[in-house]
Amino acid sequence: MKIAFVLIVLCCTLPLALLVRRYETLTRIFWISFGAAAFFMTSIPLLDIGVVNAPDGWVGFVYGIEISIVDYLAVVAFFILPRHRTSWLLFLPFVVFTAVAATSIPNAANPTVASFGVWQFAKMAFVAAIVARACAFEEVPYLLLRGMALGIMAQLVASLWQRFGLGYAQAPGLFLHQNTLGMIAHFVLYPFLFMLLTQSRGTIWNGLVILTVLCCMLLTASRGAVGFTVIGIGLTFVLVALTGLTNRIMAAAALAGIAALALAPATYLVFEKRFEQSALSEDVYDERAAFNRAADLIRDDFPTGVGFNHYTHTLKRYNYSQLAGVHQNEGNINNIVHDVYRLIGVETGRAGLISFYALLAVPLVSAFFVGWRRRSMPDGGLLLGFGTAMLIAYLHSLFEWIFLIKQVQIVFAIVVGMTFGIASRRYADEPSIHHSVASENTVGTLTFKAGALSK
Repeated sequence: MKIAFVLIVLCCTLPLALLVRRYETLTRIFWISFGAAAFFMTSIPLLDIGVVNAPDGWVGFVYGIEISIVDYLAVVAFFILPRHRTSWLLFLPFVVFTAVAATSIPNAANPTVASFGVWQFAKMAFVAAIVARACAFEEVPYLLLRGMALGIMAQLVASLWQRFGLGYAQAPGLFLHQNTLGMIAHFVLYPFLFMLLTQSRGTIWNGLVILTVLCCMLLTASRGAVGFTVIGIGLTFVLVALTGLTNRIMAAAALAGIAALALAPATYLVFEKRFEQSALSEDVYDERAAFNRAADLIRDDFPTGVGFNHYTHTLKRYNYSQLAGVHQNEGNINNIVHDVYRLIGVETGRAGLISFYALLAVPLVSAFFVGWRRRSMPDGGLLLGFGTAMLIAYLHSLFEWIFLIKQVQIVFAIVVGMTFGIASRRYADEPSIHHSVASENTVGTLTFKAGALSK
């Protein structure tokens, strides 16, 4: 049944591409949907289909060769977008990391399961490349961000119902876990915060999105999400202040202080309820430290890696959790180390970890370097927002492995694609694509009209 559905959808690819290419309204809906899709994949059937699945009981960060709605939309976009000069060097770390991870497949205990992670990262690189090509058009990043904003608003509605209707201490929204929502929210918050501080248009909309994200963060009752959000907001105000203080920035800083005071009682109540149900006992047993010890033991015994997506299998097979002093209950034995860098190092070895660092560093450096040079322009503010989002997500990942979940990976790939696409505009030898398109539109709005999109 699943295979038949996939084949039917694939048959619709070219007709859909022709429709999107022809009609401006469909084009806008297409890119908004592209940005929003990852927020609904968990809750809507058939938006994410496993063609090949892992064995029952397998624990990892990916559970099959999966095809999602975002992958399909990226294929459609491939047929409707013109060529765009985004340097292949920007994507080289993605290729290198995927290749290094693939070398672990033959030696893994279950090569098929190891290939699932390689497939996911290959898809991420493809999505990032498609988004980078699309962001040669000035309007596309804003459409993608609008979709992400609508997605986070849907998460807030679900979180409010879970908190006040179902009595959840930690609301996951439409995701399976609250940490997924907390991690993804970083990628939405900071671009909109930079737009609020640096652009005069869309003030009410940007403020509404920011408030929505903050409420989602609060309802997760995640110490990491809330703590790194505070750090990220502080960093944002520092960066914006370095570009030059304005009345708008000072007013926003004052409002942020008032909002922090207003949210303080709510924050206290949310965390109080969480710890009533699950009291902290880190002075007696530090679970994260025990997980880290287990990961370090595996890394020492398998310096070249145990195979992508094989951490928990190795942990259980060789009883590393008991050796590291992890409490021996079913949840802990099947858990994954709460540090994405340790996890990558254990599964892919030193070479994989180094290439993973490069994969993360290239978009981060691109965002801050080009964003700072263009800080007086709207593009510069967006890039600084993307850079801040990535930096905070990277720091947060020191305490979570959730960065490798497919929904987070998709949103990260979209942000990376927007970063590369916007940053590449200034390096093009010829006038960028949007100039030729804008000439066909008297109001200056950049659109995907037939003829302008021919390859």
